[in-house]
Amino acid sequence: MRALLLGGLGLLLQVVALLPAVEGAVDSNGAMHYLQHGIIFAGGLCMGIALRDLLMMSRRR
Repeated sequence: MRALLLGGLGLLLQVVALLPAVEGAVDSNGAMHYLQHGIIFAGGLCMGIALRDLLMMSRRR
């Protein structure tokens, strides 16, 4: 269950980072650009942890 929640959170973060509103804010503010990179990194980290958990669950069985 934790893997699904983390995967969903990672996907949500990736989608939020690419929303048109965020893209528009990135174009007007340089600091938002780095915040967008941080959101993408956090989403990727959540996805990686979720995939690791799924792999570990499949090896236990």
